[in-house]
Amino acid sequence: METREMLSVSAAMLLVGSSLGAADVTITKPYFRWLFNGFGFQNSEANFVALMPDDFRDQRVLKTFMEISPSFSRVYTGFADESQEQLDRFADYYDLTFRKAGTTLYAVPCAMPPLAEELDADEYAEKVAKNLEYLIKARNCRKIRYYCLTNELMNGDRGGWFAQKGRWELFKKFNVALFRAFRRHDLDIRLLASDESASPNPEAPKNIYPMLDWIKANMGDYVGAYCTHWYVYGRKANDLKLWNDCNVYFSNVVQRALSSNAKRYILGEFGFCPVRGRRGVMWDDGGYNLRQPETCEESVLSKCEVGLAAMNQGTLACVSWSFVDYPDPFVIEDGDSPSERAIYEAGKCGYRLDTKYNKWGAFRWSSTDRDYRAYAELYAMGWLAKLFRKNATVLPCAFADPMLRGGAVINPDQSVSIALVNRGPEKTVAVDCSSWKSRADGTPAFHQPLRRYVYEVAHVPYSPFNDLQPMSGTVTAKDGAFSVALPAKSITFLTTDYVDRQPAAVTGLRVANGLLAWEPSEEPEHRYYRVYKDGKQIASTVATSLDLGGPQLAAIASDAINCAPPVFSVKSVDKWGNAGKDK
Repeated sequence: METREMLSVSAAMLLVGSSLGAADVTITKPYFRWLFNGFGFQNSEANFVALMPDDFRDQRVLKTFMEISPSFSRVYTGFADESQEQLDRFADYYDLTFRKAGTTLYAVPCAMPPLAEELDADEYAEKVAKNLEYLIKARNCRKIRYYCLTNELMNGDRGGWFAQKGRWELFKKFNVALFRAFRRHDLDIRLLASDESASPNPEAPKNIYPMLDWIKANMGDYVGAYCTHWYVYGRKANDLKLWNDCNVYFSNVVQRALSSNAKRYILGEFGFCPVRGRRGVMWDDGGYNLRQPETCEESVLSKCEVGLAAMNQGTLACVSWSFVDYPDPFVIEDGDSPSERAIYEAGKCGYRLDTKYNKWGAFRWSSTDRDYRAYAELYAMGWLAKLFRKNATVLPCAFADPMLRGGAVINPDQSVSIALVNRGPEKTVAVDCSSWKSRADGTPAFHQPLRRYVYEVAHVPYSPFNDLQPMSGTVTAKDGAFSVALPAKSITFLTTDYVDRQPAAVTGLRVANGLLAWEPSEEPEHRYYRVYKDGKQIASTVATSLDLGGPQLAAIASDAINCAPPVFSVKSVDKWGNAGKDK
């Protein structure tokens, strides 16, 4: 049986299940299996950091990124006309996030300049290469491993411009120029193509498959991996066919990439449909399903299913659009002050920001009312990115119940992560991993109990500080098998990817002039701090100080007259979610 037929059979197993005996879920470990490079996000906030209030930057953006520490991310950089200030600003953000997390990056400019056919391809590619060389060699941003010519074949604000008749040869010309420029500058960066968008409907293959076939036939020697986007249009939150459709689609796309010149496929963006054109404003709000209260909680399950289907069918990495909302629209104009300059340059990575709302994030950025709360999807997509990591081996999963679906990996450190989606009523399921109950050295595959984290549609675990939900107990496997209770309409994450430990106590706590400060943690496992007042949490932050009079804390920090002085404490939280002890 040929590879493509074998993968189609694998997809069918995921769709309808198989004869599993007593097990509801069977997870196996074949000798050969593809590697996965991780889930992650579009991190556009890297370009907007100069516009952020300090509390939003430290307590939401940086803190949430470090808590998740995704293995793979997509960023807007590599503009031919990036200024030195913009390059350094991106590199500074890289130091605070991607470097600490070891995140692999794929870079893309938001759009090619208008009138791209009038540009000299070699001159344009040289400018891009010089800017990337500065980031990689001078600023040590060495995790930039992939580069795409332009987001969604975009020219100016015209999406799909290169896909129009007669422009594919121009697309190739620019990519060949980039390939040669990267070699001249000794840049180990792989080109991605095409970054075009598709959706799960009958028309999608008619657009995507011919495009991939053309790129393979005409650009295969220059492209390092193939890449498309996948957006869900016109589907309801409880659409149970989406899982089937995604498995079939990604199976076909991956096999197209692997055939002939054997390149991997990257899912460059995935999400739900945009709502556009409200009263003359470009309005990308993440889609009706993900943002309207009557459907958003259940749509999170659908979004996780898209990512898991892509992973199961052989995708190299998956990028959720996106990590943080864009700031509210602002007038783009240059100026003399640093703030005006920052606004002007931010417009390069958020075209038409003077007319565009872009609210696709895992959490909010509302400039007017300082609303920084998480959307429901953070508490599920966050765990996918945190637990399904770089260089993980993807394990085949078969489901006896069509209401069950999910995925599993073995991480490089031999820890195991499993995600089980239950679209039906509450049930207890039997999971059989007995075919690989032992490692090669004879030690148990499940060397410790699996921690359990739950996202439940009826009870979304919102945190006022956007902290990921704590574990809800553990599950112990015996001879590679275990049972686990799955709430109705939920996704349950199970993992041995943790170390039971208690981070060291935070020292040097002091209060002066309304500022609470402490000494930084020196532990390499540290990720962020939780701050408490009289035993109640009041903030999470990556900073080593907290303004007790800040706008987010004014009400919390105030005390009634004649009350005893408040008692503050700070705990370090490590990469596995363990919270430290008090001094």
